[in-house]
Order: sequence, then C-alpha cells, then structure tokens
Amino acid sequence: MELKEIIKNQIIKNEQADLDALKKMYEIYSGAADLDEESSLGHEDFAKQDESRESARSLKLRINRAQQLLDTFKRFDFGAKTKVEPGAFVKTDSLNFMIGIASAIFEYKGESYIGVNTDAPIYQALRTAKIGDKIVFGREYQITDIL
Repeated sequence: MELKEIIKNQIIKNEQADLDALKKMYEIYSGAADLDEESSLGHEDFAKQDESRESARSLKLRINRAQQLLDTFKRFDFGAKTKVEPGAFVKTDSLNFMIGIASAIFEYKGESYIGVNTDAPIYQALRTAKIGDKIVFGREYQITDIL
C-alpha cells in the first residue's frame, strides 16, 4: 500500500476513534438526563438533569458535524495530484499534510503527519505552493512532493 493511502486510512481511523469517543460521552450524558420521575427528586437533581440534557444536545451537534466532515473526507478524490487541493498529500522537509480534514498530528515511521482542512490558515499558504517551494507558517516548510 502506498504511503498516501496509509496516511489517509490512519486519519480516517483516528477521526473515527474520536467520533466513537464522542458517541460514548453522548450516551453517558443522555443517560444522566433521564431521571426516574417516580423517585423523590430535589432542585439539585433537576439542575443536574438540565445540565446533562444540554451537554447531550451539544455533543449530538458535535457528533453530527464530525460525521459530516469525515464522510466528506472519505468522498474526496485521492488520486494523483499536481497541486494542493482536497485529497492531496503534501510532503515537506519536516511535517506532511493530508488536505481535506483537520486531524491531530501523528507519527508514522519516524515522520509527522497532520490533516488540514481548507478553512485552516496554513491551507492558504499551501494552496499555491509547488514542489520545491518554501512556505512560511510559524516556521519554514520546504515542499518536497505533492501526491
């Protein structure tokens, strides 16, 4: 399997794990929002129930958004690229970028990788870069390949 495919799959795996963690948190907060109406409850119990409902509602929105972003990323064309665009894999002398979704940095075989969405400020710096160009974003990156 080529490196681009490996990195794409790892990003999908990482994002799915984050999504699964959000879903587990949602289940916890949803369960806490369901109080037994038959038992004697105080004002504090109802306040906690309201907090749990609001947390569950907020988590549900985050889950839906994260799922939407992941689904969109999976639909990108990951074929060979000659320019920086969604689905491109940008190799540099220090940090490598998969374009299409924001993801946490991770290591693979001694190199660092990160997912970048098209709304990220660094994407604006990468967008017009070509192989051999240097971009500056907090530090300098030399573009070594665009796949």
